[in-house]
Amino acid sequence: MKKIPISFFLILIISSCATLKYVNKDSISKILIKNAESWTLEECNKVLNFYTISNISNLLLNVGPINQKVVIKAMLLNTISIQAIAKKEMIEKRLGEKAYFQILKSYLDDFTNFTFDEKLNKIVESDSNFTKGYSFKIYFENISDPFEPIFLEDGYSYFFLENMNGDFSRVINVKGLFVEDYFQLDGYLNAIITFSPFSENDKRIFESKDLNEDYKLVFNGLQIEPIIIYWKVL
Repeated sequence: MKKIPISFFLILIISSCATLKYVNKDSISKILIKNAESWTLEECNKVLNFYTISNISNLLLNVGPINQKVVIKAMLLNTISIQAIAKKEMIEKRLGEKAYFQILKSYLDDFTNFTFDEKLNKIVESDSNFTKGYSFKIYFENISDPFEPIFLEDGYSYFFLENMNGDFSRVINVKGLFVEDYFQLDGYLNAIITFSPFSENDKRIFESKDLNEDYKLVFNGLQIEPIIIYWKVL
């Protein structure tokens, strides 16, 4: 992918449209003390909503601009949200316990540095070097008015994951239906985007392997101002 000069990136940040979501883990603490296999559909949805951030204000503690050309909803794929995804799919599709563990292991292996150990019957670390990075399930919707298609020839090189010290990492992998090297948004698009765990100078951008720290996602090129979405723990 073609690299964007850092100076260009910094200039855009100055005039950006940012949205901030505050989260408090106490809001899902009663769910997390239970075994994920026993979670209800409502509890799964609460966990997934907890790990989802958006540039459109729809929660009481969300603040940010509402006039956007693109709606973005991004859900972090970590060990907790993936357990909720697996259990939710099990409930909605009326699957058995075996299917739950298959879905769980598949998601963990594909998008995290963890796996499900069937012998130990628990989630364990699978990559001690921690090289897979951080993955997000991201929904994009073009709501420009008057409508105009959005096209980025350099694709996902315009998107960044950043810590609160200003260190950022680039996209290393993208998966999804109709996902290409370029980025084209005529209507809506679902993609799983994985960011490197390292910044430009090979420094780890987060200490947490499961990403429970404050972070922000930066989307350049979709409109005049970059779209920045903050996740901040109270």
